[in-house]
Amino acid sequence: MNDIMVSIRIPESLLLELKAYVEKEHFMDMSEAVRNIVRKKWLYFDQPQLGEIKKIREDIKEGVKKKSEKIVMGKIFEELEKIKEQIKEEGLIR
Repeated sequence: MNDIMVSIRIPESLLLELKAYVEKEHFMDMSEAVRNIVRKKWLYFDQPQLGEIKKIREDIKEGVKKKSEKIVMGKIFEELEKIKEQIKEEGLIR
C-alpha cells in the first residue's frame, strides 16, 4: 500500500484539542490520531448501522466503567470512615 500525504487546514482551537487528544490517548503523533478518527468516522458513514452498534457498545462500556469507579470510591470512603472511627475510639484524635 502506498502512502499518500494529505494536507488539512484546521482552526487553532481544534489543533489544541487534537494535541490534547494525542497526548491523552498516547498516539505517536497527530497524523496517527487523525487516521484513527477518520477510520472511526468512515465506518459510521460506510455502514451506519455498524457504526451505531459500535457507539452503543462503547457507551455501555463507559457507563459500566463509571459505575464501577463509583462503587470502588464508595467502598474506599466507607473504609476510611471505619479507620477514622477506630482512631477516635483509641483516643488518638478528637
